[in-house]
Amino acid sequence: MNIDVVLQTYKNLFENLTPQSVESDFLTVFDQQIYFKDPFNEVRGLKEVQQIFRHMFQTLHEPQFRIHHMAGADKTGYLEWRFYFKLKPQAATQQINGMSKILLNDQGKVLVHMDYWDSGEYVYRKIPVLRTLIGWINKRLRAK
Repeated sequence: MNIDVVLQTYKNLFENLTPQSVESDFLTVFDQQIYFKDPFNEVRGLKEVQQIFRHMFQTLHEPQFRIHHMAGADKTGYLEWRFYFKLKPQAATQQINGMSKILLNDQGKVLVHMDYWDSGEYVYRKIPVLRTLIGWINKRLRAK
């Protein structure tokens, strides 16, 4: 399968993600032995990946991905995305900017999905004690 077709399918899947699509559409896109890694999770297997997204829908409000750029060659693809969500129904919308790298198997299914985003910027700096500590560390490491 052509990487551009897979990327477009992936974009459609993630931009229209629902609890139902996690159960059904994931079966057609991911290899059963998928390896998935992000700053908080590292799992192997479709059922484990589905559990990550079930957890997302259980703990966040209005989670939504928007894919802004895609590129690929051979069996490797990259997607630049923004993830929007609320921690509580009436809370302000939060945003995480990130990038995903995917690798395909010979059948055109996603065998590896690795997310890259800065958990320090989007999570840890929002915790007052950690924000102070991270600021101090950054100041010490800065060249100027």
